[in-house]
Amino acid sequence: MSILLSPKPLPSLSEPLWLPGPEYPGLPGNELHIWRGLLPEPDPAEDEEWAECPVSRDRTEKMSLALFRNDILDRYALAKDIIAAPAARLRVALAQCDHVALMAVSRDVRRMGLDVERVRHDIPIEEMAGGFLDLRSQWDLRVTWAPQEKAWKFFQFWTSNEACEQARPSSRAPLSCEVRGFSPEADFIAALAVTGGPEAGVVFWDWVCQGL
Repeated sequence: MSILLSPKPLPSLSEPLWLPGPEYPGLPGNELHIWRGLLPEPDPAEDEEWAECPVSRDRTEKMSLALFRNDILDRYALAKDIIAAPAARLRVALAQCDHVALMAVSRDVRRMGLDVERVRHDIPIEEMAGGFLDLRSQWDLRVTWAPQEKAWKFFQFWTSNEACEQARPSSRAPLSCEVRGFSPEADFIAALAVTGGPEAGVVFWDWVCQGL
């Protein structure tokens, strides 16, 4: 597993360039697209109402995520270079944490995994690392003294491992993939893992829907 891009606030950060999402995006074989959607956040004034009816809140979040996914797939279905049956010719990966939704889209020649998490500092990082991360990652965290950097590193390892698990062809296949880490929003970290297929450049699209 190789980390190609470090999340902030670690050194040598290259911020992803979020471009306005086109209505009919083409998808060359040497490109891989990542879409970012910022879904509506609950109004604090409605917290009591949501607490009384958590099912309604869950349903609303699922509907927003479904709209995000379906709208993007519809755009590819109408693209000139994707003639028919877009589901058969595309591979997608979807991830969500709180109001941040991400979707990776590629030609169906490579496997992908995608994960996003909010970086938290109020958790027992080293204890959790002992149960989920390899010894090298645990040691890297143990010798990182700055609390903020430690938290970012932990979630960098976490999201990278989760994304690689999704991209693994089978449970028996070795955990080997290329990982691109990035920060889609302040206090959030994400990882895209890719296996197989030709090398592809990543294009970052920003999704806006008037209905949300």
